[in-house]
Amino acid sequence: MTNTLEIKQLSKQFQRNNILNDISFSLHKGEVLSIVGPSGSGKTTLLRILAGLEPPTGGSIVLSGKDITSQKANKRNISLVFQQPLLFPHMTVKENIEYGAKLVKKADKRKIHSLLEAIDLLEYQDYYPAEISGGQQQRVALARAMATEPAVILFDEPFSSLDPKLRKELRLWVRSFLEDRSITSIFVTHDTEEAMLMGDRIALFHDGRFQQIDESSTLYQTPANPFVANFLGGHIVLDEARYIPLRFCRLELPSDESFEKIEGMIKHRTFQHGQMIGHIHIHSLNQNISMPLSESNTQESVSLYLPGSEIRSFGGDAT
Repeated sequence: MTNTLEIKQLSKQFQRNNILNDISFSLHKGEVLSIVGPSGSGKTTLLRILAGLEPPTGGSIVLSGKDITSQKANKRNISLVFQQPLLFPHMTVKENIEYGAKLVKKADKRKIHSLLEAIDLLEYQDYYPAEISGGQQQRVALARAMATEPAVILFDEPFSSLDPKLRKELRLWVRSFLEDRSITSIFVTHDTEEAMLMGDRIALFHDGRFQQIDESSTLYQTPANPFVANFLGGHIVLDEARYIPLRFCRLELPSDESFEKIEGMIKHRTFQHGQMIGHIHIHSLNQNISMPLSESNTQESVSLYLPGSEIRSFGGDAT
């Protein structure tokens, strides 16, 4: 399968600080890569370099077989969708989309009409940004990016300013939009749930490099290191070499197998999908975990039993 985008040993230094350390990955046509990691880890810097807004210190960017590392932003066939829609307030919805098409001299009435239909805003085409909702504004921003007919679209936390309900709705809409049109994309977020929903593969980013790139099921089943396991949740990290998936941990004493025992304190109780969830602090490991509780469990201190047969070693590939 031919790669649309190939990144080879990309690095970025700023005042002797390594922001990116030999980043390498590739995307085939229609693939969506989610990049997730803590704030300040360099995710947005990577997008800005790919978009041509910042130069890399080293490495190369190859788009559709052509090296574009030194190419100016307006010459790259890449669009960037920001956290804020950044629409022109004096232009209508239609005019904002037309602006994107005119930048690359691809303005066409039928194409603009098709994009308005695709984002379900045909009846709002003559409205101004202030007259439509935040979610609608972000859809216009996506259509404007699409109007340039890019080979790749970069998303920099585009839903972060929306309320939770609208954010969930727009995630599903954008994911379907990208799938239906086989649009190669990179989606940056700090939300693991959002990363799982949006990406065909997920890249865990920390300390200027990808700690692991894989499908979501592989990330959870075989995390590469303690950072991946801790960031994703769903595991208890016992030390630098060992962990146990949380689904195997028990609050009742097992009767038929060997186990390790650790103590925890229930700090909070919440409900998710009708199930009581205990938010537990494990003092000896300095970790916080969340797991289902029975409603009869009213104690503040709990013992967690970890079956020895389910304790595993870190070993996922960070490639």
